[in-house]
Amino acid sequence: MSTLYIFGIGGTGSRVIRSLTMLLAAGVELKNCDRVVPIIIDPDATNGDKQRTIELLKTYQRLRSQIKPAAPGTSTAGQFFGADIQTLASLARPGEQRDTRVKDTFEYSFSGMEEPLRDYLRYTSLPVESQYLVDLLFDPKSLDENLKVGFKGSPNVGSVVLNQLVDSPEFQFFGNEFRAGDRIFFISSIFGGTGAAGFPLLLKNLRDRDANLPHIELLNTAPIGALSLLPYFSLKSEDSSAIDSNTFITKTKAALAYYQQNLHGLNAMYYLGDQAQKQNDNHEGGISQQNNAHFIEVVGALAVLDFLDKPESIAQEEHFYEFGLERDENDLRFEHFDRRQTLPKVGEALTRFHFFATWLQHHLDETMSATYATNLGLKNAWDRDPFYQDLRRFLFDYNSPDRQFISYTAWLRELRDNSRRFRPFNLRDGYDPQNHWDSMADLLEPDFDKSVAGKELKKKGLFGKSDVIDPKQIRVMLDKRLSQAVANDTASSPATAMVRTFTEVMDEVVHGQQLLQ
Repeated sequence: MSTLYIFGIGGTGSRVIRSLTMLLAAGVELKNCDRVVPIIIDPDATNGDKQRTIELLKTYQRLRSQIKPAAPGTSTAGQFFGADIQTLASLARPGEQRDTRVKDTFEYSFSGMEEPLRDYLRYTSLPVESQYLVDLLFDPKSLDENLKVGFKGSPNVGSVVLNQLVDSPEFQFFGNEFRAGDRIFFISSIFGGTGAAGFPLLLKNLRDRDANLPHIELLNTAPIGALSLLPYFSLKSEDSSAIDSNTFITKTKAALAYYQQNLHGLNAMYYLGDQAQKQNDNHEGGISQQNNAHFIEVVGALAVLDFLDKPESIAQEEHFYEFGLERDENDLRFEHFDRRQTLPKVGEALTRFHFFATWLQHHLDETMSATYATNLGLKNAWDRDPFYQDLRRFLFDYNSPDRQFISYTAWLRELRDNSRRFRPFNLRDGYDPQNHWDSMADLLEPDFDKSVAGKELKKKGLFGKSDVIDPKQIRVMLDKRLSQAVANDTASSPATAMVRTFTEVMDEVVHGQQLLQ
Protein backbone atom coordinates (compact mmCIF):
# COMPACT_ATOMS: atom_id res chain seq x y z
CA MET A 1 0.00 0.00 0.00
CA SER A 2 1.62 3.25 -1.16
CA THR A 3 1.19 6.42 0.87
CA LEU A 4 1.46 10.11 0.07
CA TYR A 5 2.66 12.14 3.05
CA ILE A 6 1.63 15.78 2.70
CA PHE A 7 3.35 18.29 4.96
CA GLY A 8 1.11 21.36 5.07
CA ILE A 9 3.29 24.08 6.57
CA GLY A 10 1.75 27.26 8.01
CA GLY A 11 -1.64 28.76 7.20
CA THR A 12 -1.09 28.38 3.46
CA GLY A 13 -0.50 24.65 3.87
CA SER A 14 -3.80 24.30 5.71
CA ARG A 15 -5.73 26.25 3.10
CA VAL A 16 -4.42 24.17 0.17
CA ILE A 17 -5.18 20.94 2.05
CA ARG A 18 -8.72 22.22 2.55
CA SER A 19 -9.18 22.56 -1.22
CA LEU A 20 -7.54 19.18 -1.82
CA THR A 21 -9.98 17.58 0.62
CA MET A 22 -12.91 19.02 -1.35
CA LEU A 23 -11.54 17.54 -4.58
CA LEU A 24 -11.04 14.14 -2.95
CA ALA A 25 -14.55 14.24 -1.51
CA ALA A 26 -15.83 14.79 -5.05
CA GLY A 27 -14.10 11.61 -6.17
CA VAL A 28 -11.08 13.06 -7.98
CA GLU A 29 -8.81 10.06 -8.43
CA LEU A 30 -5.37 9.63 -6.93
CA LYS A 31 -2.81 7.90 -9.14
CA ASN A 32 0.07 5.81 -7.76
CA CYS A 33 -1.30 6.22 -4.25
CA ASP A 34 -3.57 4.24 -1.90
CA ARG A 35 -3.88 6.71 0.94
CA VAL A 36 -3.06 10.28 1.93
CA VAL A 37 -1.57 11.31 5.28
CA PRO A 38 -1.76 15.10 5.87
CA ILE A 39 0.61 16.43 8.54
CA ILE A 40 -0.08 20.06 9.37
CA ILE A 41 2.85 21.97 10.82
CA ASP A 42 1.89 25.29 12.39
CA PRO A 43 3.04 26.51 15.81
CA ASP A 44 -0.03 28.75 16.04
CA ALA A 45 -2.23 26.32 17.97
CA THR A 46 -5.45 28.29 17.49
CA ASN A 47 -4.91 29.42 13.89
CA GLY A 48 -8.35 29.67 12.29
CA ASP A 49 -7.27 28.30 8.91
CA LYS A 50 -5.63 25.32 10.58
CA GLN A 51 -8.53 24.55 12.90
CA ARG A 52 -11.04 24.74 10.06
CA THR A 53 -9.00 22.33 7.92
CA ILE A 54 -8.49 19.88 10.77
CA GLU A 55 -12.24 19.83 11.46
CA LEU A 56 -12.89 19.22 7.76
CA LEU A 57 -10.38 16.33 7.68
CA LYS A 58 -11.87 14.76 10.81
CA THR A 59 -15.37 14.98 9.33
CA TYR A 60 -14.14 13.46 6.06
CA GLN A 61 -12.42 10.66 7.98
CA ARG A 62 -15.57 9.81 9.95
CA LEU A 63 -17.60 9.69 6.73
CA ARG A 64 -15.00 7.58 4.94
CA SER A 65 -14.80 5.09 7.82
CA GLN A 66 -18.48 4.20 7.29
CA ILE A 67 -18.19 3.78 3.52
CA LYS A 68 -16.64 0.32 3.27
CA PRO A 69 -16.13 -1.66 0.06
CA ALA A 70 -18.58 -4.55 -0.26
CA ALA A 71 -15.70 -6.99 -0.67
CA PRO A 72 -11.93 -6.92 -0.09
CA GLY A 73 -10.14 -5.45 -3.06
CA THR A 74 -13.19 -3.58 -4.36
CA SER A 75 -12.04 -0.27 -5.75
CA THR A 76 -13.49 3.01 -4.47
CA ALA A 77 -11.67 5.08 -7.11
CA GLY A 78 -13.84 7.85 -8.45
CA GLN A 79 -16.43 7.43 -5.70
CA PHE A 80 -17.48 10.29 -3.42
CA PHE A 81 -15.17 10.20 -0.37
CA GLY A 82 -13.30 7.38 -2.10
CA ALA A 83 -9.78 8.50 -1.18
CA ASP A 84 -8.40 7.16 2.08
CA ILE A 85 -7.24 10.02 4.34
CA GLN A 86 -5.47 8.95 7.53
CA THR A 87 -3.66 10.50 10.47
CA LEU A 88 0.02 9.65 10.96
CA ALA A 89 -0.71 7.75 14.18
CA SER A 90 -3.30 5.55 12.48
CA LEU A 91 -0.55 3.97 10.35
CA ALA A 92 0.68 1.90 13.31
CA ARG A 93 0.52 -1.75 12.33
CA PRO A 94 -1.29 -4.39 14.43
CA GLY A 95 0.80 -5.18 17.48
CA GLU A 96 3.16 -2.24 16.88
CA GLN A 97 3.94 -0.15 19.95
CA ARG A 98 3.47 3.51 19.11
CA ASP A 99 5.13 6.25 21.13
CA THR A 100 2.29 7.74 23.19
CA ARG A 101 3.56 11.21 22.32
CA VAL A 102 2.46 10.61 18.71
CA LYS A 103 -1.14 11.75 18.97
CA ASP A 104 -3.94 10.60 16.68
CA THR A 105 -4.34 13.98 15.03
CA PHE A 106 -3.64 15.71 11.73
CA GLU A 107 -1.34 18.33 13.28
CA TYR A 108 2.12 18.31 14.76
CA SER A 109 2.09 19.53 18.37
CA PHE A 110 4.81 22.03 19.20
CA SER A 111 6.24 22.51 22.66
CA GLY A 112 7.55 25.69 24.24
CA MET A 113 5.31 27.98 22.23
CA GLU A 114 3.93 29.83 25.24
CA GLU A 115 7.13 31.79 25.79
CA PRO A 116 9.15 34.49 24.01
CA LEU A 117 11.92 33.48 21.63
CA ARG A 118 14.48 34.73 24.18
CA ASP A 119 13.26 32.20 26.76
CA TYR A 120 12.86 29.46 24.15
CA LEU A 121 16.58 29.84 23.33
CA ARG A 122 17.45 29.87 27.07
CA TYR A 123 19.27 33.10 26.32
CA THR A 124 20.41 33.86 29.85
CA SER A 125 22.01 30.40 30.15
CA LEU A 126 24.03 30.74 26.96
CA PRO A 127 27.75 31.55 26.99
CA VAL A 128 28.35 35.24 26.46
CA GLU A 129 29.77 34.58 22.99
CA SER A 130 26.56 32.80 21.98
CA GLN A 131 24.50 35.68 23.38
CA TYR A 132 26.42 38.06 21.16
CA LEU A 133 25.65 35.83 18.15
CA VAL A 134 21.94 35.76 19.02
CA ASP A 135 21.93 39.55 19.37
CA LEU A 136 23.52 39.80 15.94
CA LEU A 137 20.93 37.52 14.29
CA PHE A 138 17.76 38.76 16.02
CA ASP A 139 16.61 42.22 16.97
CA PRO A 140 15.29 42.79 20.54
CA LYS A 141 11.67 42.91 19.34
CA SER A 142 11.94 39.46 17.75
CA LEU A 143 13.52 38.03 20.87
CA ASP A 144 10.73 39.37 23.05
CA GLU A 145 7.89 38.23 20.76
CA ASN A 146 5.69 35.44 22.08
CA LEU A 147 5.72 32.37 19.81
CA LYS A 148 2.19 31.14 20.46
CA VAL A 149 0.79 32.62 17.23
CA GLY A 150 3.73 31.54 15.06
CA PHE A 151 6.61 33.47 13.58
CA LYS A 152 4.74 36.49 12.19
CA GLY A 153 6.38 36.39 8.81
CA SER A 154 9.94 35.95 10.15
CA PRO A 155 11.62 32.88 8.63
CA ASN A 156 14.80 33.51 10.64
CA VAL A 157 12.78 32.86 13.81
CA GLY A 158 11.03 29.90 12.24
CA SER A 159 14.28 28.23 11.21
CA VAL A 160 15.38 28.09 14.84
CA VAL A 161 12.14 26.79 16.34
CA LEU A 162 11.38 24.28 13.57
CA ASN A 163 14.64 22.44 14.22
CA GLN A 164 12.80 20.53 16.95
CA LEU A 165 10.78 18.76 14.26
CA VAL A 166 13.57 16.47 13.10
CA ASP A 167 14.17 14.87 16.50
CA SER A 168 10.51 14.76 17.49
CA PRO A 169 8.73 11.43 18.16
CA GLU A 170 6.30 12.26 15.34
CA PHE A 171 9.09 12.60 12.78
CA GLN A 172 10.78 9.44 14.02
CA PHE A 173 7.47 7.58 13.72
CA PHE A 174 7.01 8.94 10.20
CA GLY A 175 10.44 7.60 9.22
CA ASN A 176 9.67 4.24 10.81
CA GLU A 177 6.41 3.85 8.83
CA PHE A 178 7.85 5.01 5.51
CA ARG A 179 8.02 2.28 2.86
CA ALA A 180 9.29 1.80 -0.67
CA GLY A 181 6.82 3.33 -3.11
CA ASP A 182 5.71 6.09 -0.72
CA ARG A 183 5.97 9.74 -1.71
CA ILE A 184 6.31 13.10 0.05
CA PHE A 185 4.86 16.49 -0.83
CA PHE A 186 5.43 19.86 0.86
CA ILE A 187 2.99 22.77 0.75
CA SER A 188 4.15 26.16 2.01
CA SER A 189 4.24 29.84 1.23
CA ILE A 190 7.50 31.52 0.40
CA PHE A 191 6.64 34.99 1.71
CA GLY A 192 5.86 34.25 5.36
CA GLY A 193 7.66 32.76 8.34
CA THR A 194 6.64 29.16 9.03
CA GLY A 195 6.50 27.90 5.45
CA ALA A 196 9.57 29.68 4.11
CA ALA A 197 11.65 28.29 6.97
CA GLY A 198 10.07 24.87 7.46
CA PHE A 199 10.09 23.51 3.92
CA PRO A 200 13.85 23.75 3.13
CA LEU A 201 14.72 22.58 6.64
CA LEU A 202 12.65 19.40 6.36
CA LEU A 203 13.80 18.68 2.82
CA LYS A 204 17.44 19.03 3.86
CA ASN A 205 17.02 16.43 6.59
CA LEU A 206 15.13 13.97 4.42
CA ARG A 207 17.93 14.06 1.85
CA ASP A 208 20.71 13.91 4.44
CA ARG A 209 22.29 10.44 4.42
CA ASP A 210 23.53 10.96 7.97
CA ALA A 211 20.19 12.13 9.38
CA ASN A 212 19.07 10.28 12.50
CA LEU A 213 15.87 8.91 10.97
CA PRO A 214 14.60 5.35 10.45
CA HIS A 215 14.59 4.14 6.84
CA ILE A 216 16.80 7.06 5.87
CA GLU A 217 17.92 5.19 2.74
CA LEU A 218 14.30 5.12 1.52
CA LEU A 219 13.75 8.77 2.45
CA ASN A 220 16.91 9.73 0.55
CA THR A 221 15.60 8.22 -2.69
CA ALA A 222 11.82 8.66 -2.45
CA PRO A 223 9.99 10.96 -4.91
CA ILE A 224 9.57 14.36 -3.25
CA GLY A 225 7.50 17.22 -4.62
CA ALA A 226 6.79 20.68 -3.28
CA LEU A 227 4.48 23.61 -3.84
CA SER A 228 5.74 27.09 -2.97
CA LEU A 229 3.13 29.81 -3.11
CA LEU A 230 4.32 33.27 -4.00
CA PRO A 231 2.28 36.26 -2.79
CA TYR A 232 -1.35 35.96 -3.88
CA PHE A 233 -3.00 38.26 -1.36
CA SER A 234 -2.05 41.33 0.65
CA LEU A 235 -2.97 42.57 4.11
CA LYS A 236 -4.40 45.81 5.33
CA SER A 237 -1.83 48.00 7.03
CA GLU A 238 -1.94 47.86 10.83
CA ASP A 239 0.56 49.80 12.92
CA SER A 240 0.12 47.33 15.78
CA SER A 241 0.81 44.26 13.60
CA ALA A 242 4.24 42.72 13.12
CA ILE A 243 3.21 41.55 9.63
CA ASP A 244 3.56 44.01 6.74
CA SER A 245 2.52 42.70 3.33
CA ASN A 246 4.65 45.42 1.69
CA THR A 247 7.62 43.18 2.52
CA PHE A 248 6.16 40.06 0.87
CA ILE A 249 7.94 40.59 -2.46
CA THR A 250 11.27 41.34 -0.78
CA LYS A 251 10.98 38.20 1.34
CA THR A 252 10.03 36.18 -1.73
CA LYS A 253 13.10 37.34 -3.65
CA ALA A 254 15.35 36.51 -0.71
CA ALA A 255 13.81 33.06 -0.30
CA LEU A 256 14.03 32.31 -4.03
CA ALA A 257 17.71 33.24 -4.02
CA TYR A 258 18.28 30.89 -1.08
CA TYR A 259 16.29 28.09 -2.75
CA GLN A 260 18.32 28.44 -5.95
CA GLN A 261 21.58 27.86 -4.11
CA ASN A 262 20.57 25.49 -1.33
CA LEU A 263 17.50 23.50 -2.34
CA HIS A 264 18.76 20.08 -3.38
CA GLY A 265 17.10 16.71 -3.84
CA LEU A 266 13.69 17.95 -4.99
CA ASN A 267 12.08 16.08 -7.89
CA ALA A 268 9.08 18.28 -8.72
CA MET A 269 8.81 21.95 -7.76
CA TYR A 270 5.59 23.86 -8.35
CA TYR A 271 5.50 27.67 -8.18
CA LEU A 272 2.20 29.54 -7.95
CA GLY A 273 1.28 33.17 -7.39
CA ASP A 274 -1.29 35.71 -8.41
CA GLN A 275 -1.31 39.44 -9.08
CA ALA A 276 -5.05 39.85 -8.60
CA GLN A 277 -4.68 40.44 -4.90
CA LYS A 278 -7.36 41.21 -2.36
CA GLN A 279 -6.51 42.97 0.90
CA ASN A 280 -7.36 40.69 3.80
CA ASP A 281 -7.73 41.78 7.40
CA ASN A 282 -4.37 41.84 9.15
CA HIS A 283 -4.38 39.17 11.86
CA GLU A 284 -1.05 38.00 13.26
CA GLY A 285 -2.56 34.63 14.10
CA GLY A 286 -5.09 32.94 16.31
CA ILE A 287 -8.67 31.98 15.56
CA SER A 288 -9.32 35.26 13.70
CA GLN A 289 -6.83 34.28 10.97
CA GLN A 290 -9.29 32.57 8.66
CA ASN A 291 -8.92 33.68 5.06
CA ASN A 292 -11.49 33.02 2.37
CA ALA A 293 -10.66 30.18 0.00
CA HIS A 294 -8.77 31.34 -3.09
CA PHE A 295 -8.54 29.95 -6.62
CA ILE A 296 -4.76 29.66 -6.22
CA GLU A 297 -5.33 27.13 -3.42
CA VAL A 298 -7.46 25.02 -5.76
CA VAL A 299 -4.62 25.10 -8.29
CA GLY A 300 -2.27 24.15 -5.45
CA ALA A 301 -4.38 21.06 -4.83
CA LEU A 302 -4.07 20.27 -8.54
CA ALA A 303 -0.29 20.37 -8.13
CA VAL A 304 -0.54 17.52 -5.63
CA LEU A 305 -2.59 15.48 -8.11
CA ASP A 306 -0.15 16.27 -10.91
CA PHE A 307 2.77 15.09 -8.78
CA LEU A 308 1.02 11.77 -8.18
CA ASP A 309 0.51 11.36 -11.93
CA LYS A 310 4.29 11.27 -12.41
CA PRO A 311 5.97 7.85 -12.67
CA GLU A 312 8.14 6.68 -9.81
CA SER A 313 11.18 7.28 -12.01
CA ILE A 314 10.72 11.00 -11.33
CA ALA A 315 12.78 10.36 -8.19
CA GLN A 316 15.82 10.37 -10.47
CA GLU A 317 14.99 13.76 -12.02
CA GLU A 318 14.35 17.43 -11.25
CA HIS A 319 11.45 19.34 -12.80
CA PHE A 320 9.92 22.78 -12.27
CA TYR A 321 6.31 23.64 -13.03
CA GLU A 322 4.00 26.64 -13.35
CA PHE A 323 0.28 26.84 -14.08
CA GLY A 324 -1.46 28.88 -16.75
CA LEU A 325 -5.07 29.68 -17.60
CA GLU A 326 -6.66 29.51 -21.03
CA ARG A 327 -7.46 33.23 -20.56
CA ASP A 328 -6.27 35.60 -17.86
CA GLU A 329 -9.54 36.91 -16.41
CA ASN A 330 -10.80 37.73 -12.95
CA ASP A 331 -14.06 35.79 -13.26
CA LEU A 332 -13.11 32.15 -13.77
CA ARG A 333 -15.23 29.13 -14.66
CA PHE A 334 -14.54 25.60 -15.84
CA GLU A 335 -14.04 26.90 -19.37
CA HIS A 336 -10.79 28.54 -18.24
CA PHE A 337 -9.29 25.12 -17.47
CA ASP A 338 -7.18 23.20 -19.94
CA ARG A 339 -9.52 20.77 -21.74
CA ARG A 340 -6.95 18.01 -22.07
CA GLN A 341 -5.67 17.81 -18.49
CA THR A 342 -7.27 19.92 -15.79
CA LEU A 343 -10.91 19.89 -16.87
CA PRO A 344 -11.25 16.10 -17.25
CA LYS A 345 -9.44 15.58 -13.96
CA VAL A 346 -11.61 17.77 -11.74
CA GLY A 347 -14.49 19.27 -13.72
CA GLU A 348 -16.65 16.19 -14.03
CA ALA A 349 -16.00 15.03 -10.46
CA LEU A 350 -16.89 18.42 -8.95
CA THR A 351 -20.02 18.70 -11.10
CA ARG A 352 -21.45 15.34 -10.08
CA PHE A 353 -20.59 16.11 -6.42
CA HIS A 354 -22.37 19.45 -6.78
CA PHE A 355 -25.42 17.70 -8.21
CA PHE A 356 -25.28 15.31 -5.24
CA ALA A 357 -25.37 18.22 -2.79
CA THR A 358 -28.12 19.93 -4.81
CA TRP A 359 -30.30 16.82 -4.72
CA LEU A 360 -29.91 16.38 -0.97
CA GLN A 361 -30.79 20.00 -0.30
CA HIS A 362 -33.60 20.64 -2.77
CA HIS A 363 -35.01 17.28 -3.88
CA LEU A 364 -34.61 14.83 -1.02
CA ASP A 365 -37.63 15.95 1.02
CA GLU A 366 -40.00 15.56 -1.91
CA THR A 367 -38.74 12.03 -2.62
CA MET A 368 -38.64 10.61 0.91
CA SER A 369 -41.28 8.06 -0.09
CA ALA A 370 -39.36 6.93 -3.20
CA THR A 371 -37.97 3.40 -3.44
CA TYR A 372 -34.35 4.54 -3.04
CA ALA A 373 -35.12 6.53 0.11
CA THR A 374 -37.16 3.67 1.57
CA ASN A 375 -34.40 1.15 0.93
CA LEU A 376 -31.95 3.44 2.73
CA GLY A 377 -34.35 4.22 5.58
CA LEU A 378 -33.72 7.92 5.02
CA LYS A 379 -36.95 9.15 6.60
CA ASN A 380 -35.76 8.02 10.05
CA ALA A 381 -32.01 8.24 9.50
CA TRP A 382 -31.54 11.62 7.82
CA ASP A 383 -31.87 13.70 11.00
CA ARG A 384 -30.55 11.14 13.51
CA ASP A 385 -27.88 8.89 12.04
CA PRO A 386 -24.30 10.11 12.74
CA PHE A 387 -23.27 9.40 9.14
CA TYR A 388 -25.92 11.71 7.70
CA GLN A 389 -25.24 14.34 10.34
CA ASP A 390 -21.59 14.36 9.29
CA LEU A 391 -22.56 14.40 5.62
CA ARG A 392 -24.73 17.48 6.18
CA ARG A 393 -21.93 19.07 8.19
CA PHE A 394 -19.49 18.46 5.34
CA LEU A 395 -21.84 19.74 2.64
CA PHE A 396 -23.85 22.48 4.35
CA ASP A 397 -22.34 23.29 7.78
CA TYR A 398 -25.33 21.66 9.44
CA ASN A 399 -25.15 22.29 13.21
CA SER A 400 -21.89 24.18 12.76
CA PRO A 401 -20.36 24.90 16.19
CA ASP A 402 -18.92 28.35 16.88
CA ARG A 403 -19.76 29.53 13.36
CA GLN A 404 -16.85 27.48 12.03
CA PHE A 405 -17.60 27.18 8.32
CA ILE A 406 -15.91 24.09 6.90
CA SER A 407 -18.47 23.01 4.32
CA TYR A 408 -18.38 22.50 0.58
CA THR A 409 -20.95 25.25 0.08
CA ALA A 410 -18.99 27.69 2.27
CA TRP A 411 -15.89 26.87 0.21
CA LEU A 412 -17.77 27.65 -3.02
CA ARG A 413 -19.05 30.94 -1.62
CA GLU A 414 -15.56 32.03 -0.56
CA LEU A 415 -14.09 31.15 -3.97
CA ARG A 416 -16.84 33.14 -5.66
CA ASP A 417 -16.39 36.20 -3.46
CA ASN A 418 -12.59 36.50 -3.67
CA SER A 419 -10.76 39.04 -5.82
CA ARG A 420 -10.08 36.50 -8.56
CA ARG A 421 -13.44 34.82 -8.56
CA PHE A 422 -13.67 31.10 -9.20
CA ARG A 423 -17.28 30.40 -10.00
CA PRO A 424 -17.70 26.88 -11.42
CA PHE A 425 -21.35 26.80 -10.33
CA ASN A 426 -24.09 29.39 -10.12
CA LEU A 427 -24.91 30.29 -6.53
CA ARG A 428 -27.96 32.22 -5.44
CA ASP A 429 -27.60 35.83 -4.33
CA GLY A 430 -28.92 37.49 -1.21
CA TYR A 431 -27.29 35.08 1.22
CA ASP A 432 -26.03 36.66 4.44
CA PRO A 433 -23.75 34.27 6.37
CA GLN A 434 -23.66 36.59 9.38
CA ASN A 435 -27.40 36.42 9.97
CA HIS A 436 -28.31 33.11 8.37
CA TRP A 437 -25.22 31.04 8.99
CA ASP A 438 -27.22 27.82 9.53
CA SER A 439 -28.71 28.01 6.02
CA MET A 440 -25.52 27.64 3.99
CA ALA A 441 -27.26 25.16 1.70
CA ASP A 442 -29.61 27.93 0.51
CA LEU A 443 -26.72 29.07 -1.68
CA LEU A 444 -27.25 26.17 -4.09
CA GLU A 445 -29.25 26.73 -7.26
CA PRO A 446 -32.06 24.12 -7.17
CA ASP A 447 -32.41 23.85 -10.97
CA PHE A 448 -29.83 21.42 -12.37
CA ASP A 449 -30.13 23.05 -15.79
CA LYS A 450 -28.84 26.33 -14.33
CA SER A 451 -26.19 24.92 -12.01
CA VAL A 452 -22.99 24.89 -14.07
CA ALA A 453 -21.77 28.44 -14.72
CA GLY A 454 -21.47 29.19 -18.42
CA LYS A 455 -23.15 25.89 -19.32
CA GLU A 456 -26.78 26.66 -18.59
CA LEU A 457 -29.04 24.21 -20.45
CA LYS A 458 -32.03 25.41 -22.44
CA LYS A 459 -35.43 23.88 -21.81
CA LYS A 460 -36.83 21.39 -24.26
CA GLY A 461 -40.36 21.18 -25.58
CA LEU A 462 -42.61 23.43 -27.64
CA PHE A 463 -43.06 25.95 -24.85
CA GLY A 464 -39.71 25.33 -23.11
CA LYS A 465 -41.33 23.97 -19.95
CA SER A 466 -39.67 20.59 -19.52
CA ASP A 467 -36.28 20.17 -17.86
CA VAL A 468 -33.24 18.98 -19.76
CA ILE A 469 -32.00 17.34 -16.57
CA ASP A 470 -35.27 16.00 -15.19
CA PRO A 471 -35.39 15.37 -11.40
CA LYS A 472 -38.11 12.79 -12.03
CA GLN A 473 -35.77 10.80 -14.24
CA ILE A 474 -32.98 11.08 -11.65
CA ARG A 475 -35.40 9.62 -9.10
CA VAL A 476 -36.11 6.67 -11.41
CA MET A 477 -32.37 6.08 -11.84
CA LEU A 478 -31.80 6.19 -8.08
CA ASP A 479 -34.65 3.74 -7.46
CA LYS A 480 -33.28 1.29 -10.01
CA ARG A 481 -29.65 1.43 -8.88
CA LEU A 482 -30.49 1.18 -5.17
CA SER A 483 -32.82 -1.76 -5.75
CA GLN A 484 -30.09 -3.57 -7.66
CA ALA A 485 -27.55 -2.89 -4.92
CA VAL A 486 -29.89 -4.22 -2.22
CA ALA A 487 -30.94 -7.27 -4.27
CA ASN A 488 -27.37 -8.20 -5.13
CA ASP A 489 -26.05 -7.30 -1.69
CA THR A 490 -23.22 -5.34 -3.30
CA ALA A 491 -23.11 -2.77 -0.50
CA SER A 492 -21.94 -3.57 3.01
CA SER A 493 -23.91 -0.76 4.69
CA PRO A 494 -26.62 1.84 3.93
CA ALA A 495 -23.92 4.53 3.86
CA THR A 496 -21.95 2.56 1.28
CA ALA A 497 -25.04 1.93 -0.84
CA MET A 498 -26.08 5.57 -0.66
CA VAL A 499 -22.71 7.04 -1.64
CA ARG A 500 -21.99 4.50 -4.36
CA THR A 501 -25.44 4.85 -5.92
CA PHE A 502 -25.41 8.65 -5.95
CA THR A 503 -21.90 8.65 -7.42
CA GLU A 504 -22.98 6.39 -10.29
CA VAL A 505 -26.26 8.19 -11.00
CA MET A 506 -24.79 11.69 -10.92
CA ASP A 507 -21.91 10.52 -13.09
CA GLU A 508 -24.42 9.25 -15.65
CA VAL A 509 -26.30 12.55 -15.56
CA VAL A 510 -23.14 14.61 -16.14
CA HIS A 511 -21.90 12.40 -18.96
CA GLY A 512 -25.35 12.12 -20.52
CA GLN A 513 -25.59 15.88 -20.99
CA GLN A 514 -21.90 16.33 -21.87
CA LEU A 515 -21.98 19.41 -19.67
CA LEU A 516 -18.28 20.14 -19.85
CA GLN A 517 -17.70 19.42 -23.53
